[in-house]
Amino acid sequence: MRLSSLLIVPAFALASCGGGATEESEGVNDSTSVVPTEIGTAVTAYQLSPTTFNHFFTVQGVVETDQNALIYPEAPARVTSIKVSEGDNVSKGQTIMTLDSRIIKNQVDELKLRLSLAETIFTKQKSLWDQEIGSEIQYLEAKNNFESLQQNLEAVEAQRDLYTIKAPFAGIMDEILPKEGEMANPAMPIGRLVNTRNVYIKADVTERYLAVIKPGDEVEVTFPSLGVSRTSKIERLGNYINPANRTFKVRIGLNNSDLSLKPNLLGELKIKDYSSDSAAVIPTSLVQMSPTGDEFVFVIEDGKALKVAITTGMSQKDMIEVTSGLSGSELLIQRGARSIKDGDKLIVKS
Repeated sequence: MRLSSLLIVPAFALASCGGGATEESEGVNDSTSVVPTEIGTAVTAYQLSPTTFNHFFTVQGVVETDQNALIYPEAPARVTSIKVSEGDNVSKGQTIMTLDSRIIKNQVDELKLRLSLAETIFTKQKSLWDQEIGSEIQYLEAKNNFESLQQNLEAVEAQRDLYTIKAPFAGIMDEILPKEGEMANPAMPIGRLVNTRNVYIKADVTERYLAVIKPGDEVEVTFPSLGVSRTSKIERLGNYINPANRTFKVRIGLNNSDLSLKPNLLGELKIKDYSSDSAAVIPTSLVQMSPTGDEFVFVIEDGKALKVAITTGMSQKDMIEVTSGLSGSELLIQRGARSIKDGDKLIVKS
């Protein structure tokens, strides 16, 4: 009898402990029942709004000027004087260099003496002929000799001008090759004259752009070696397609008031070939592609991810135009778009 009592007491104690644990568990379940059982994927948003989209292509060109000339002597002779220095500004017609013209000068002096005598004889023969004295042949011979010497003198004096080298246009004497006392030869230049006030840049543009650019279009020209950019306009398009590379010439005028642009300087032309006033433009990183090659983005709608098929057009730097699929005012998923699927709930973070 005493043994039975001992067995019951532990059983009762265990039953009491088990009941206490049950009450406590029920209390925990009540307190956690208010916590949401479903949460969304954290993403950031990109607000789309219609904007102007411009697309540009880039080509290289070279600075040119119509007044960049090597100057050649027209007569072989020794250089007697150099009137300018390298780097000097010269005006049109200014003497640059003189050559030894003593032989021509002697010929001129001789012709002048002969012409003076011929003129005296002709004057006297004419006076006699007017008085009907002497023969007509004598008169005509005197006249012909006088006029012939006049023409010879003019020709020799014109040759003497070849021994004075003058600037064909205003510019900078960029280079002088011979020194005083050296021989000048018509086959060798004596220097280079450059006018860089009126310069332009020419570039070869592929024929695919022939229908989308025109004279008057704005162009940004960058000169990498100078670290400067200039804004200008297309002056004209070439009328010839080069069959070797399928390109045509484009000429852009340049302001060179500071004379910093030199002939043959390399420049990069940024030319606009497309523009849209109200476009849906998004970062290229937001565009995803399905296994079938279709493009899509994720739009935030009612707190969920909505997969939207799109068609894209031209891209510029890290932005691309969406030509269909978006109205231009959607809220797109930016960060986190690669780890979600259509219909997922979202938590949008700033």
